[in-house]
Amino acid sequence: MTNQTVPLLAVPEALSRWLESRGLIYQLLVDFFGRKPTLSLVAQWSRKAQMGVAAEMTEGGRELKRYLCSQEPGELMHICEKETLEYKRLMNERAAIVPREAAHMGCADEFCNVLSDVYASAGIVFKKCNGDESDDHIAIELEFMAVLHERMLYNSFSIRSAMELLEIQETFLDEHLLKWTPQFCERLNAATESPLYLGLSHMLAEFLPQDLQMLRIWKASLESSATSMA
Repeated sequence: MTNQTVPLLAVPEALSRWLESRGLIYQLLVDFFGRKPTLSLVAQWSRKAQMGVAAEMTEGGRELKRYLCSQEPGELMHICEKETLEYKRLMNERAAIVPREAAHMGCADEFCNVLSDVYASAGIVFKKCNGDESDDHIAIELEFMAVLHERMLYNSFSIRSAMELLEIQETFLDEHLLKWTPQFCERLNAATESPLYLGLSHMLAEFLPQDLQMLRIWKASLESSATSMA
């Protein structure tokens, strides 16, 4: 990863913490919604110091930290076996909570072409986690946000280019993720008693609206900075 190139400006501490942590939170959500919880994945996150970052941002993050970071090493295999069965039950095309935007918005499968065009217009092509996810799968939509975040902070060379990437994220949250994930989270909450998937659901429901609000605050900061330098 290269050094950060987009200036953080003179922003409040809360905004700086958000900019530094949102990529990690998106990655955590992608990891667990995109694939079954293998031993390596659970062990990685249960040991990860950055779990504290997720815990600071949302109550769902605190739930996940309590669950994953309180396990003894010898318990992890049992946790993985139990949560893998739950993942297979919840995250499949026959489940009542199908983790796809089209299913929750009542759209035809061709709707994926719309999202494919959105990704392509941003210059992003995905290598799918399991090789068979549709472009409207929750993990793919979240990964789109994670990739744009990384590009915005680490591969942009001007406030203008950062603003362009910011606006793509703002639009995608407003027109896609926040249109259907509240219903997805409600159904997930009703369908499981798993501490892992309840924590993830609560984190997702809390974090996405917060993320949109913070994007808009940072956008205002960038616009103010650009005006002052004009």
